[in-house]
Amino acid sequence: MDRAATVVALFDDGRSRFGPLCDLRATFEQRLGVLSCVERAHLVLGRVDALYPPDYLLALLTERHANSSIKVGALPADAAEVVLINGALDCLDDAVSLSFGEVMVSADGAVAMARLSRADAVRALERGVSLDHLPSKVVKRPLSSGQVVRAPWQLLERLGTSIAADITTIARSGEMTDRSVHGLHRFGHGPLLMDPTAKVLPGAVIDTTDGAVLVGPGVVIRPGAVVCGPCALLHHATIIDRALIKARSVIGPWCKAGGEVGSCVFQAYSNKAHDGHLGDALVGEWVNIGAGACNSNLLNTYGDVATRLDASGSMERTGRQFYGGIIGDHAKVGILVALTTGSTIGTGAMIAHSRPPAFVERFAWLTSERSQSYRFDRFAAAITSMMSRRELAPGRAYLDRLRALHGAHFHPIGA
Repeated sequence: MDRAATVVALFDDGRSRFGPLCDLRATFEQRLGVLSCVERAHLVLGRVDALYPPDYLLALLTERHANSSIKVGALPADAAEVVLINGALDCLDDAVSLSFGEVMVSADGAVAMARLSRADAVRALERGVSLDHLPSKVVKRPLSSGQVVRAPWQLLERLGTSIAADITTIARSGEMTDRSVHGLHRFGHGPLLMDPTAKVLPGAVIDTTDGAVLVGPGVVIRPGAVVCGPCALLHHATIIDRALIKARSVIGPWCKAGGEVGSCVFQAYSNKAHDGHLGDALVGEWVNIGAGACNSNLLNTYGDVATRLDASGSMERTGRQFYGGIIGDHAKVGILVALTTGSTIGTGAMIAHSRPPAFVERFAWLTSERSQSYRFDRFAAAITSMMSRRELAPGRAYLDRLRALHGAHFHPIGA
């Protein structure tokens, strides 16, 4: 690839559905395994030059990347060729060998990636990237590595494979090596990739019998914690004393995880620091899960779990026996709350009810006495206070997006 003339652009084709997790991030920002597509492209291709999110996220991503060289909604002026990558693709191995004029097609008939001239790429991006909007002369090939992930249950189904593949990709950088530390109880023959700045305290247990474990920069694993691979603990995550982090889990940057966590993906800045079970679930950013709160990831009938991702949507089958659900950004789950199998908890919801419904609307303020809307001014003050603890603050576009969601999406529980 001629790096001076060829640029990499990630696009969101709008066909992947992650419920409230799409409120504040495009598909290429979702952690589809250890990495998001943006992070994966940086590692595999060495660059990301442009991002094409849905229109409703354009202002937010422009704000998010204001201090970077990445363009949002536009290509660099000097681009001669463009590698277009579907942001819902969970492996980029095919991109390395992609030739000019080729398009890789996913199993559902979507464009997974393509390498085109600037003019053809612009035309496709303006119309919506699909096979119908690509030149007729392109050479179509089936995707050979990875999958375009369309729903939370597909992401969870592929976690074992995608975590292993992402750890292999990260290992190629050579920044993390297979090593151990004094006082760590380690067993299994899989690799333990640990950053030199990680702190694993005496009495912690890491089991690589069924897959590799990645321990990133600044991670802290407290005494008595058990971590089972395949698993990734990303930068500055903290694993609480006596926690059990089971296989197929990704604990995102600056998250805290305690109690029993298995087959879960945490985005970033979320806390589950106490006892309680969380399984087969996706957790957004700035979530707090209280002491003793648990979720169910298996029906008593052992049947196929059904769920609803959005207020306007209908119930749909996941095809999975194990599916816990989704907890959206800035949601707060109170102490001793029991979440039903396949629950969807909306962005900004506050739950202080021991048995909430399986679908909780965005910004719901739910107690045992009543359900109402979380007043936006109070919500904004609360998230500003929470984010300040990490020396961060919500930007104007971020608050505008949340305010628009609050105005458009809240419906009283039961309505």
